[in-house]
Amino acid sequence: MTAIIPDQQLLPAPKSRNFILFSIAQCVSFSGDWMQKAAVGWLVWELTHSPAWVGIVALSDLIAAFWVAPLAGTVTDRSNPYRLIWLTQVLAMANSCVIWLLVVAGAASPWLLLGWAIMDSTLQGFNQPARMMVTGALAPQGRVSQAIAANSIAANIARSIGPLIGGFVMLHSGVGNVFLLNAVSFIAIMVVLVHVRRWIDRPGLAVRSVRFSDDIISGFRYIRHAPKMAMLFALAVSFSLLARPFTELFPALAGGTFKGGPDTLGLLMAAQGVGALLGAGWMLRKRAAGALVRITYAAALGIAVSLIAFSTTGTFAVALALIGLAGLFHVVCNIGMQTMAQTMSDPAMRGRVLALYTLVFRAAPALGAFLIGFAAHWFDLQVLIGLAAAAMLLGILASIPAVRQIYFAER
Repeated sequence: MTAIIPDQQLLPAPKSRNFILFSIAQCVSFSGDWMQKAAVGWLVWELTHSPAWVGIVALSDLIAAFWVAPLAGTVTDRSNPYRLIWLTQVLAMANSCVIWLLVVAGAASPWLLLGWAIMDSTLQGFNQPARMMVTGALAPQGRVSQAIAANSIAANIARSIGPLIGGFVMLHSGVGNVFLLNAVSFIAIMVVLVHVRRWIDRPGLAVRSVRFSDDIISGFRYIRHAPKMAMLFALAVSFSLLARPFTELFPALAGGTFKGGPDTLGLLMAAQGVGALLGAGWMLRKRAAGALVRITYAAALGIAVSLIAFSTTGTFAVALALIGLAGLFHVVCNIGMQTMAQTMSDPAMRGRVLALYTLVFRAAPALGAFLIGFAAHWFDLQVLIGLAAAAMLLGILASIPAVRQIYFAER
C-alpha cells in the first residue's frame, strides 16, 4: 500500500544536476570512508601487530551487515528519506569524532576499536539503502540508471583516492587526523541534502500499522514471490558468489599466481578500476527497461567469459587486460541490477529490496572469496576462479528462457 502525498505532486520533476550534485557529494563522503577504513586497519596494526586482529575488525562490516540489512530495509520503507539519511549522517559524523578523541587521548584499544567498527558498520547499514533510494528519487523520469552510474563513478573514484589521501595524512600529521578529516567530509553531503530536500522530504510509503517483524518477513516474501525480483536476486547471488570475489583475491593472485609484490597488486587493482570507470561511464546513457535487462544479462555473461579466459593465461599483460574487461562488465552488471531493483520493485517495498540487495552484494563476495581461497590450498587459484565463473555462465544460460518469460512476455 502506497501513501499519497498531494503536496509532492505539485513539485517540478528533479533535474539531472540534482543527482550529479548528490554524486559529487557522495564522492567526497565515500573518500572519507575509505580514508577511515585505511586508518582503522593501520591503527589496529599499530596497537596489536596482529594480522588476526586486523581481520577481526575488518570482519565487523560483514557481521553488522547480516543483522542490520533486514531491519534497515523496513526502517527505510517506513521513514522519511530526508530525515533518515540526515540522522544517520549526523550519527556517523559523531562516531568519527569519538574515535578521533580516543586516539588524541591515547585511549584507543583493540576492543574499543572493534566496538567502534561495529557501530560504524551498523550506521552505514541503515544509511546505505536510504542513500540508494535518494539516488533514484533525484533522477528525472527514465534516468535512474544514469543516476546510479554517476554514483558508481563517484564510488570508484573515492575508492582510488581515499586511501591515498588517508596515507598522506597518516604520514604527515598522524592517524588521528584522518578521522577528523572524515568527520569534516560529511558536510558536503549534508549541504546537498538541504538543497534537494523538497524531493525527498516525504513520509515513508510502508504502512506503519503493520507489526515491524511482519514487515521484515514481508520483504523476504515479496522477493521470493514477485517473479522479477526473484529472478533478479537469483542473478545477484550467482554474480556475487561466483564472479565478484575475483577482486578480493587480488593479493593472492599478485603474490602467488604472478609471483609479484605490491606493484603487481597495484596493477591488478588499477586495471579493474579503469575498467569499472569505463563501464560506469558507458552506463550514463539513457536506456529503455527492456534494453537494460538485456545489457545486465549480457554483462553477467561477459564477466563470466572474461574470468574464464583469465584463468587460462599465464601472461601478465593479457591477464591485466582481462581483469580490466571483467571490471567493466562487473560495474555494468551491478548498475543494471541496482536499476532493476529500484525501478521494478513496489515503491512501498523498495527499501527492503535495496537493503537485501546490498546484503547480497556485501556478504556473498566475502563468502565466495573464502571458499575459493580455502580450496586454493589444494587446487590452482586461477583455475578455481575460472571454474566458479563457468558455473555462473552455465546458470545464466539455463535461466534465459525464464528471463524471456518474466521480463519480456508482456511486451
